[in-house]
Amino acid sequence: MRDNPLKRLALCAMLLLVWSANAQANWCKITGGGVVFGAYDPTSSANLDTTGSLILQCNSVFNVVLSLSVGNGAGASYSAGRKMTRSGGSGTLTYNLYANAARTQVLGDGTGSSVTLAIHGNNTYTQSIWARIPGNQSLVSSGSYGDTVVVTISY
Repeated sequence: MRDNPLKRLALCAMLLLVWSANAQANWCKITGGGVVFGAYDPTSSANLDTTGSLILQCNSVFNVVLSLSVGNGAGASYSAGRKMTRSGGSGTLTYNLYANAARTQVLGDGTGSSVTLAIHGNNTYTQSIWARIPGNQSLVSSGSYGDTVVVTISY
């Protein structure tokens, strides 16, 4: 995918923001809050689910493709899960980001069974991001975990 002065964003333990203009007068930017999970109980079999959103704003009618990187965690993959890394130490916590509320479509770059989102709109569009930490990750150490995921808008 061509990376013209695209809009990039870091999604730190889930979603930060990005924006930049392309060579023409058209521009788009992304805003939105981070995806925050809160406290995770590694002894529980329950999944920890949360949501976030990205707001896409462009100065004209747009047709774009939104994609997310797999993140920076060691061993991360779209199919096996992204990896948050423990702050100040070793250890990872598996999670993933989804394009649908049922959490069956991993939001990614179109590889490894992940999907991208084709978005068509007039100036502003809000995209929900669904997130999950699977239960039963009993080998994780206590602490704060985070990851950085790059969001790319291609048009």
